[in-house]
Amino acid sequence: MKKILLPVIAVLISVSALKADTFSDYKSASDNILSFGVDSIDYRDDLTRIYGKIIGRPHTSNRIDYVKLIGAGMTAGTTDIDGVDFKRYFQWEDDGTIPVEIDFPALKPTDELQIIFTTSKGSSTTTVKKIVRKHK
Repeated sequence: MKKILLPVIAVLISVSALKADTFSDYKSASDNILSFGVDSIDYRDDLTRIYGKIIGRPHTSNRIDYVKLIGAGMTAGTTDIDGVDFKRYFQWEDDGTIPVEIDFPALKPTDELQIIFTTSKGSSTTTVKKIVRKHK
Protein backbone atom coordinates (compact mmCIF):
# COMPACT_ATOMS: atom_id res chain seq x y z
CA MET A 1 0.00 0.00 0.00
CA LYS A 2 2.82 2.40 0.90
CA LYS A 3 4.56 1.67 -2.41
CA ILE A 4 1.47 2.80 -4.32
CA LEU A 5 0.57 5.77 -2.13
CA LEU A 6 3.83 7.71 -2.55
CA PRO A 7 3.80 7.74 -6.38
CA VAL A 8 0.11 8.75 -6.38
CA ILE A 9 0.84 11.68 -4.07
CA ALA A 10 3.80 12.75 -6.23
CA VAL A 11 1.63 12.72 -9.36
CA LEU A 12 -1.13 14.74 -7.65
CA ILE A 13 1.36 17.40 -6.54
CA SER A 14 2.83 17.60 -10.05
CA VAL A 15 -0.59 17.93 -11.68
CA SER A 16 -1.70 20.70 -9.32
CA ALA A 17 1.48 22.64 -10.03
CA LEU A 18 0.87 22.38 -13.79
CA LYS A 19 -2.52 24.09 -13.53
CA ALA A 20 -1.03 27.41 -12.38
CA ASP A 21 -0.48 30.22 -14.89
CA THR A 22 2.24 32.62 -13.73
CA PHE A 23 2.74 35.93 -15.51
CA SER A 24 5.70 38.18 -14.79
CA ASP A 25 5.64 41.09 -17.26
CA TYR A 26 3.87 43.81 -15.26
CA LYS A 27 4.49 47.45 -14.52
CA SER A 28 3.17 49.07 -11.37
CA ALA A 29 2.31 52.68 -10.54
CA SER A 30 1.65 53.62 -6.91
CA ASP A 31 0.63 56.79 -5.14
CA ASN A 32 2.76 58.55 -2.52
CA ILE A 33 1.28 56.72 0.50
CA LEU A 34 2.70 53.24 -0.19
CA SER A 35 4.78 52.01 -3.12
CA PHE A 36 4.25 48.43 -4.28
CA GLY A 37 5.99 46.76 -7.21
CA VAL A 38 4.53 43.59 -8.71
CA ASP A 39 7.06 40.91 -9.68
CA SER A 40 4.57 38.30 -10.92
CA ILE A 41 1.01 37.07 -10.58
CA ASP A 42 0.17 33.40 -10.15
CA TYR A 43 -3.35 32.52 -11.33
CA ARG A 44 -4.42 29.18 -9.85
CA ASP A 45 -7.71 27.31 -9.67
CA ASP A 46 -7.98 27.93 -5.92
CA LEU A 47 -6.37 31.38 -5.52
CA THR A 48 -4.58 34.28 -7.14
CA ARG A 49 -1.18 35.08 -5.60
CA ILE A 50 0.62 38.36 -6.24
CA TYR A 51 4.37 38.39 -5.66
CA GLY A 52 5.89 41.80 -5.15
CA LYS A 53 7.81 44.26 -3.03
CA ILE A 54 6.73 47.01 -0.68
CA ILE A 55 9.14 49.86 -1.35
CA GLY A 56 9.96 52.55 1.19
CA ARG A 57 12.64 54.67 2.79
CA PRO A 58 15.02 52.61 4.95
CA HIS A 59 14.42 52.70 8.71
CA THR A 60 10.89 54.12 8.42
CA SER A 61 7.72 52.23 9.25
CA ASN A 62 4.18 51.68 8.03
CA ARG A 63 1.28 49.30 8.63
CA ILE A 64 -1.07 47.43 6.28
CA ASP A 65 -4.49 46.69 7.71
CA TYR A 66 -6.24 45.27 4.62
CA VAL A 67 -5.72 44.75 0.88
CA LYS A 68 -8.41 44.78 -1.81
CA LEU A 69 -8.05 43.77 -5.46
CA ILE A 70 -10.14 45.22 -8.29
CA GLY A 71 -9.84 43.53 -11.66
CA ALA A 72 -11.27 41.01 -14.11
CA GLY A 73 -14.75 42.35 -13.39
CA MET A 74 -14.62 41.63 -9.67
CA THR A 75 -13.57 43.06 -6.33
CA ALA A 76 -11.99 40.77 -3.75
CA GLY A 77 -10.39 41.12 -0.35
CA THR A 78 -7.17 39.40 0.55
CA THR A 79 -7.19 35.97 2.14
CA ASP A 80 -3.56 35.98 3.33
CA ILE A 81 -0.32 37.96 3.24
CA ASP A 82 3.24 36.75 3.81
CA GLY A 83 6.20 39.06 4.45
CA VAL A 84 4.38 41.42 6.83
CA ASP A 85 1.48 40.96 9.23
CA PHE A 86 -1.85 42.72 8.95
CA LYS A 87 -2.46 45.43 11.55
CA ARG A 88 1.17 45.35 12.76
CA TYR A 89 3.84 47.93 12.04
CA PHE A 90 6.81 46.89 9.91
CA GLN A 91 10.08 48.68 9.21
CA TRP A 92 12.11 48.83 6.02
CA GLU A 93 15.69 47.66 6.40
CA ASP A 94 18.74 49.11 4.62
CA ASP A 95 17.68 48.18 1.06
CA GLY A 96 14.20 49.76 1.37
CA THR A 97 12.24 46.75 0.10
CA ILE A 98 10.14 44.05 1.74
CA PRO A 99 9.18 41.06 -0.41
CA VAL A 100 5.56 39.98 0.06
CA GLU A 101 3.08 37.44 -1.27
CA ILE A 102 -0.58 38.45 -1.23
CA ASP A 103 -3.34 35.88 -1.75
CA PHE A 104 -6.80 36.60 -3.14
CA PRO A 105 -9.68 34.36 -4.24
CA ALA A 106 -9.21 32.84 -7.69
CA LEU A 107 -9.78 35.14 -10.67
CA LYS A 108 -9.14 34.98 -14.39
CA PRO A 109 -5.92 36.42 -15.84
CA THR A 110 -6.31 40.10 -16.68
CA ASP A 111 -4.18 42.81 -18.30
CA GLU A 112 -4.94 45.48 -15.70
CA LEU A 113 -5.91 45.57 -12.05
CA GLN A 114 -5.82 47.82 -9.00
CA ILE A 115 -4.54 46.87 -5.58
CA ILE A 116 -5.87 49.05 -2.76
CA PHE A 117 -3.95 48.97 0.51
CA THR A 118 -5.55 50.25 3.70
CA THR A 119 -2.63 51.59 5.74
CA SER A 120 -2.08 53.57 8.91
CA LYS A 121 -1.46 56.61 6.68
CA GLY A 122 -4.63 56.22 4.57
CA SER A 123 -5.76 54.33 1.49
CA SER A 124 -3.12 53.67 -1.17
CA THR A 125 -3.75 52.55 -4.75
CA THR A 126 -1.35 50.68 -7.01
CA THR A 127 -2.34 50.21 -10.65
CA VAL A 128 -0.85 47.15 -12.31
CA LYS A 129 -0.72 46.71 -16.09
CA LYS A 130 0.55 43.83 -18.18
CA ILE A 131 3.42 44.83 -20.45
CA VAL A 132 2.55 44.04 -24.04
CA ARG A 133 5.56 42.86 -26.00
CA LYS A 134 5.48 43.38 -29.75
CA HIS A 135 7.14 40.66 -31.78
CA LYS A 136 8.80 41.55 -35.05
